[in-house]
This record gives sequence, structure tokens and C-alpha cells, in this order.
Amino acid sequence: MKIQALTGSHDRILFDCGVDDLDIWLQQTALQHQSKGVSRTFVAVPQGINELENFHSTGYPDISETTVLGFFALASAFVLADDISTDLAKRYPRQLPVTRLGRLAIRTDLQGQGLGRLLLADAITRSRNAALSLGSAGIFVDAKNAAAANFYAKYGFQICKEQPLRLYLPMW
Repeated sequence: MKIQALTGSHDRILFDCGVDDLDIWLQQTALQHQSKGVSRTFVAVPQGINELENFHSTGYPDISETTVLGFFALASAFVLADDISTDLAKRYPRQLPVTRLGRLAIRTDLQGQGLGRLLLADAITRSRNAALSLGSAGIFVDAKNAAAANFYAKYGFQICKEQPLRLYLPMW
């Protein structure tokens, strides 16, 4: 599998992660936001003919080399230090620059196989690399539900004050 920047050649139309808002955003908004510099979307697609053949032989005949298997979006943002835990807030000025992980989704038929973990690792790596040039204190995410919040918490994201679906991962 490879992770690359979203382009118009990726097949987004049939993407279904089980959350209509995420599906529609990928299908209708992601490229517009990218062209306007609002966010950057990265997609996981099959890498090479061997992986495609493996997908086909294991019951996924609809997957092609341009099929989006999962995606995430990153954007720059500012948050108030008051929004994060008191322990962390002491380290920062009132407003802090962060990278916002706006969306992360996996096709329903591929969920639970580790692709989400791989996409999150790539998002963190890209965010950290960008922070070395731009400055970003960490990664902020608004989880869609408690299960998503638990997913992020497993990887070190901390729940923000009185907002169980808002999480923060410090980078430094």
C-alpha cells in the first residue's frame, strides 16, 4: 500500500467508511479545499500489481490501482491553550499553532485490519516534519464519536478539558 496526495485521478466516488459526512467530504470537498490551500488530503491506494492481485484473490474485485482505501486530511490551525489539559497549557502561550487532523477514514470492508494505524502514523510523521519548518506545538483532532476518541487515545492523544471528543497530541 502507498500513501500519496489526493489527485483528481483517484477514485473517490465509491468510497464508503460508514460515516456519510466523511464520505461526502472526500467525494465533494477534499479536492476543492486542496486547490484553495485550506487542507491537504492523503490517500492510501494499492501499491503495484501484486497487491492488486492479492486484493482480488481475497474477495475485493472492485479495488483498482486508483481506489481510495482510506484517507486523512491535515490543516494548520490555532487553538487556545485553555482548551488543552492544565498540565500542558502551562507550557504554552495563550494561542498555539497546531496541525489539525481534520479527518481520517477507512473503507468499511477494510476496517479493523491496521490501515487506520498506518494512516495515523503517516499523518503524525507528516505533521512532525512540517513542524520542523513551520512551527506547530502538536496535533489536534475532533473525533466523530467515542470509538474514534478511544482509537486516538491508544496512540497517545490526550482528551481536552471537558471535551471527550477533542484530543491533542503534543509534538515536543
